[in-house]
This record gives sequence, C-alpha cells and structure tokens, in this order.
Amino acid sequence: PTEIVCYGMGSPTGSQTSQWQVSLVLEMRDALAPIRVFAFDPVATDTDCKVLDSLGISTISENEQARRMAHEGTVFYMPHCEQFLYENLVAANWTRERLERVVVVGNRFARYREAQGEEEFAKRSPFLDRMLRGGIEAVELPSEKHLRLKHPPYAFTDTCIQYFGCDKLDMIDFSQ
Repeated sequence: PTEIVCYGMGSPTGSQTSQWQVSLVLEMRDALAPIRVFAFDPVATDTDCKVLDSLGISTISENEQARRMAHEGTVFYMPHCEQFLYENLVAANWTRERLERVVVVGNRFARYREAQGEEEFAKRSPFLDRMLRGGIEAVELPSEKHLRLKHPPYAFTDTCIQYFGCDKLDMIDFSQ
C-alpha cells in the first residue's frame, strides 16, 4: 500500500482509546514505510489536528463519509465505525480493480450480519452483503487481554484485517 486512510479514531487529546488507536496507526506506518497517512473524525478538534500533524498524519478537511476511492493500494483504518461507513467505502470502490487495492482494518463485517439477520443486513448494506457472500478474507487481531495491562484499553475489540482476495473477487458480479 501507498497510503493509510483513518476514519473514526476520535479525539487523541480527549480519549485514551483514541490514543491507542493512533499508536497502532503509527506502528502500521512504520512497518509499511514509506507510506502517507491521512485522518478524519468529525469530533477532532483543532488541537487534535495539530497533534496528528506533528506525528506526520495529515488531516482530511472535509467529511468524505468514507467514500474515498482507492486509486492505489490503501489501508482504510476504521476502528469501531458505523456500518454505513463501511458500506460507503465498499460502494465507492465497487470495481474489481479498486477493491483489490483495499484493505480494511476495522469491525468485522460479518458481525453486523450476525446481529441483524441476513435479510435486514442485505437491505441496509447491499454492497457489504455481496462482499460477504463472495467470501471476504478476515484476520482477527489478538485479544487485548494479551497486552497484560491492568486496564486493557478495549480500543481494538472486534477489530480485524479484511481484504478482498483476487480469487474471491473473480466470483463477484460487479455489474449490479
């Protein structure tokens, strides 16, 4: 990937959970270097933006509602975002070429379907539903219990890495 786009990390100056999430982004950036990092959260303050900038994370000035297209390899880091944001992301990238460039680090899409039932989920999130039926790849992060902290941050609960494998994308009808 050439960039990480972060949505929904909250306020790093006002939330310890957000600080943990920013820490993970910095670790991903260092592991994937050289890579550009961008972030947006509607609750971010001017101070938050200055802090992120000092860490080398560029803030996105407008609320894209997670509709950014992946013109190159992109990791979308979306911890605990609302379902509609994941739906917007997949819909905005609804071509084989773009989806094979996308990696999502965020809530497991299948959990939304499990909570709502298949029919309701398909109505609310038709693009996510097609991805799940096509067989999206998902790798869960280790439990925060393994951090051996007195008070785990629960910043990464239900977080996994999801990507769209080329063999799975071949089985999806993108004409709809």
